[in-house]
Amino acid sequence: MKKGDPMDDGGVLSIDFLFATLIALIIIAGMVSIVESELSRTQAGELGEARMMGERVAGAVNAAYTNGPGFAVNVTLPSDFPHTVEVRNGQVTVFYKDQRIKLSIIPKVNVTTTNMTPGKYTIKNQDGAITITRIT
Repeated sequence: MKKGDPMDDGGVLSIDFLFATLIALIIIAGMVSIVESELSRTQAGELGEARMMGERVAGAVNAAYTNGPGFAVNVTLPSDFPHTVEVRNGQVTVFYKDQRIKLSIIPKVNVTTTNMTPGKYTIKNQDGAITITRIT
Protein backbone atom coordinates (compact mmCIF):
# COMPACT_ATOMS: atom_id res chain seq x y z
CA MET A 1 0.00 0.00 0.00
CA LYS A 2 1.04 3.52 -0.67
CA LYS A 3 1.22 6.30 1.86
CA GLY A 4 -2.11 8.19 2.00
CA ASP A 5 -3.97 5.17 0.70
CA PRO A 6 -7.73 5.30 1.67
CA MET A 7 -7.46 1.82 3.26
CA ASP A 8 -4.76 3.08 5.63
CA ASP A 9 -6.82 6.13 6.69
CA GLY A 10 -9.86 3.92 7.45
CA GLY A 11 -7.84 1.85 9.94
CA VAL A 12 -6.70 4.94 11.84
CA LEU A 13 -10.22 6.28 11.92
CA SER A 14 -11.64 3.08 13.38
CA ILE A 15 -8.91 2.91 16.06
CA ASP A 16 -9.64 6.53 17.03
CA PHE A 17 -13.34 5.71 17.20
CA LEU A 18 -12.69 2.65 19.42
CA PHE A 19 -10.44 4.69 21.71
CA ALA A 20 -13.05 7.47 22.04
CA THR A 21 -15.77 4.88 22.75
CA LEU A 22 -13.60 3.29 25.46
CA ILE A 23 -13.04 6.66 27.15
CA ALA A 24 -16.79 7.44 27.00
CA LEU A 25 -17.60 4.07 28.60
CA ILE A 26 -15.11 4.70 31.41
CA ILE A 27 -16.63 8.12 32.10
CA ILE A 28 -20.19 6.71 32.09
CA ALA A 29 -19.17 3.88 34.45
CA GLY A 30 -17.63 6.44 36.82
CA MET A 31 -20.79 8.56 36.81
CA VAL A 32 -22.98 5.51 37.50
CA SER A 33 -20.75 4.65 40.45
CA ILE A 34 -21.07 8.18 41.86
CA VAL A 35 -24.87 8.19 41.51
CA GLU A 36 -25.14 4.76 43.12
CA SER A 37 -22.97 5.92 46.02
CA GLU A 38 -25.19 8.96 46.61
CA LEU A 39 -28.34 6.82 46.56
CA SER A 40 -26.81 4.47 49.13
CA ARG A 41 -25.96 7.40 51.39
CA THR A 42 -29.47 8.81 51.12
CA GLN A 43 -31.01 5.43 51.91
CA ALA A 44 -28.67 4.94 54.88
CA GLY A 45 -29.66 8.37 56.20
CA GLU A 46 -33.37 7.56 55.92
CA LEU A 47 -32.79 4.18 57.58
CA GLY A 48 -30.98 5.94 60.43
CA GLU A 49 -33.90 8.35 60.82
CA ALA A 50 -36.32 5.43 61.00
CA ARG A 51 -34.16 3.73 63.65
CA MET A 52 -34.05 6.95 65.72
CA MET A 53 -37.85 7.11 65.64
CA GLY A 54 -38.01 3.51 66.83
CA GLU A 55 -35.52 4.30 69.61
CA ARG A 56 -37.67 7.25 70.70
CA VAL A 57 -40.79 5.05 70.95
CA ALA A 58 -38.89 2.22 72.66
CA GLY A 59 -37.42 4.69 75.16
CA ALA A 60 -40.88 6.08 75.94
CA VAL A 61 -42.32 2.58 76.49
CA ASN A 62 -39.39 1.68 78.74
CA ALA A 63 -39.75 4.92 80.72
CA ALA A 64 -43.47 4.34 81.25
CA TYR A 65 -42.79 0.78 82.40
CA THR A 66 -39.90 1.55 84.77
CA ASN A 67 -41.50 4.62 86.37
CA GLY A 68 -44.47 2.58 87.52
CA PRO A 69 -48.26 2.87 87.53
CA GLY A 70 -49.68 6.24 86.54
CA PHE A 71 -46.60 7.41 84.64
CA ALA A 72 -47.29 8.68 81.12
CA VAL A 73 -45.17 10.12 78.36
CA ASN A 74 -46.18 11.79 75.09
CA VAL A 75 -44.51 10.90 71.79
CA THR A 76 -44.95 12.65 68.46
CA LEU A 77 -44.27 10.97 65.13
CA PRO A 78 -43.78 13.83 62.64
CA SER A 79 -45.94 14.05 59.53
CA ASP A 80 -42.87 13.85 57.29
CA PHE A 81 -42.17 10.42 58.79
CA PRO A 82 -43.59 7.98 56.20
CA HIS A 83 -42.95 4.86 58.26
CA THR A 84 -45.09 2.75 60.56
CA VAL A 85 -44.02 1.85 64.10
CA GLU A 86 -45.50 -1.30 65.59
CA VAL A 87 -45.35 -1.79 69.37
CA ARG A 88 -45.99 -5.19 70.88
CA ASN A 89 -44.79 -7.30 73.81
CA GLY A 90 -41.01 -7.13 74.01
CA GLN A 91 -40.45 -5.34 70.72
CA VAL A 92 -40.80 -2.17 68.70
CA THR A 93 -40.63 -2.65 64.91
CA VAL A 94 -40.21 0.18 62.43
CA PHE A 95 -41.35 -0.62 58.89
CA TYR A 96 -39.27 1.35 56.39
CA LYS A 97 -39.88 0.63 52.71
CA ASP A 98 -39.08 -3.09 52.40
CA GLN A 99 -37.02 -3.26 55.60
CA ARG A 100 -37.85 -3.84 59.25
CA ILE A 101 -35.92 -2.41 62.16
CA LYS A 102 -36.53 -4.34 65.38
CA LEU A 103 -35.75 -2.91 68.80
CA SER A 104 -36.18 -4.64 72.15
CA ILE A 105 -38.15 -3.10 75.00
CA ILE A 106 -38.18 -4.00 78.68
CA PRO A 107 -41.80 -5.09 79.13
CA LYS A 108 -42.27 -8.55 77.60
CA VAL A 109 -45.98 -8.79 78.52
CA ASN A 110 -48.93 -6.45 79.06
CA VAL A 111 -48.12 -4.10 76.18
CA THR A 112 -51.05 -3.02 74.01
CA THR A 113 -50.19 -3.93 70.40
CA THR A 114 -50.36 -0.71 68.40
CA ASN A 115 -49.50 0.44 64.89
CA MET A 116 -48.33 4.03 65.10
CA THR A 117 -48.46 6.40 62.13
CA PRO A 118 -47.66 10.14 62.17
CA GLY A 119 -49.42 11.91 65.02
CA LYS A 120 -49.29 12.38 68.80
CA TYR A 121 -49.53 9.48 71.24
CA THR A 122 -49.64 8.97 74.99
CA ILE A 123 -47.82 5.94 76.34
CA LYS A 124 -49.08 5.19 79.85
CA ASN A 125 -48.45 2.65 82.57
CA GLN A 126 -51.86 1.63 83.89
CA ASP A 127 -51.21 -0.65 86.84
CA GLY A 128 -48.34 -2.41 85.06
CA ALA A 129 -50.01 -2.59 81.63
CA ILE A 130 -48.60 -0.32 78.94
CA THR A 131 -51.28 1.34 76.83
CA ILE A 132 -50.74 3.57 73.81
CA THR A 133 -53.47 5.97 72.76
CA ARG A 134 -53.53 8.45 69.89
CA ILE A 135 -54.10 12.04 70.99
CA THR A 136 -54.62 13.63 67.55
